[in-house]
Amino acid sequence: MKHEHTNRYGDVYTFTKQEDGSVLWEGKFEWMRSGDDFIDPSGGPFLHKGQMLSHVLHASDEFNILVDGFERVEGGYLIHARPHKFYPNDFTHLKDRDTIGGII
Repeated sequence: MKHEHTNRYGDVYTFTKQEDGSVLWEGKFEWMRSGDDFIDPSGGPFLHKGQMLSHVLHASDEFNILVDGFERVEGGYLIHARPHKFYPNDFTHLKDRDTIGGII
């Protein structure tokens, strides 16, 4: 699965899901900031550890994964990720609605 993301300066970044679940992030990284838990190329997209990749890319469910870290590779970064555990029929967060001031 491949997704192209265009940032606010018109730079195109390609995100390609790998067989092991990681994502290869390729593009222009000439001007950027980075730290232990984030990568921020000029113009975006800003990615940090713990973030849901599909929320940043506005991509398909195939990218509903959480960022675990980054590894510099030739041409870009390898995003280490883990699956996001989501249960569509789990409404347990609503069971205490009366206690926390929910609408009755």
